[in-house]
Amino acid sequence: MNASSRVTFLFLALLAGAPASGVAQEVDFIMPPGLYASRQYVSNRALTRPANRYIRVRTTNFLLHRVREADEGLVVESRYCHIEQEPLGRVRTSIGPQFVAAMPAWEAPLTRDSESEDAGALRLAEAVMVLGARLDDPADDALPEDEDDPRVTDPDGDGNPGVTVEVSGFVSGQVYVVQRLVRGLIGTATQDGRATGSVFGAGDQTVIGASNAILKSFTPRFVHNPDPKRNTFVWVPVPDGSSCENVMAGRDRLFGED
Repeated sequence: MNASSRVTFLFLALLAGAPASGVAQEVDFIMPPGLYASRQYVSNRALTRPANRYIRVRTTNFLLHRVREADEGLVVESRYCHIEQEPLGRVRTSIGPQFVAAMPAWEAPLTRDSESEDAGALRLAEAVMVLGARLDDPADDALPEDEDDPRVTDPDGDGNPGVTVEVSGFVSGQVYVVQRLVRGLIGTATQDGRATGSVFGAGDQTVIGASNAILKSFTPRFVHNPDPKRNTFVWVPVPDGSSCENVMAGRDRLFGED
């Protein structure tokens, strides 16, 4: 058995639950090509108006990831399956299936984390996604603040500018936003075949319209909380061919209870 095969065999043994004493010290980390699912918690502070105070709010994201080999190494194609957001006081926002479907898949390299001495340490490189606008420089261009900005698009195809967020509570309706998400992962593979760690990155959002003036005026501003303990992920292997529906139906079994 050559060195590459031995490394792959040892990691597959981890996935099968075989004893792995000393493996992390003896081999470099390898994530076998295949299909994986993740649950990610992202923490923000929402500046509510007119109270002008911050409320901590957590967003729970479920994703599918396809790991494949490329000339430059391992590459991961990721896509969102489902998004849930905690209520903002008496107001609840809903990220519907049209919104999620409008979020494009993206690719990023998966490497061993060079800053860690743990052989199971991994890093999924940071990637930038802009929803509701077409920017020349997605990472640095200012987001549109008006629906008449020619850069605004309608990726969810509902006839409204940007992407639509449903709002319910003491004021109900729709808010039309442009979002920029910056996401990456850094963590460690564990003996049961999972990887756990922190979500890093940030993001911003502008409100470019709403179904009524009150919603546009009082939609909270979100500020990312960079504390890694409040931005975490669990990543697990799933059978090839698994769908987002499979992931959501088996979420507690795959990721454990919240």
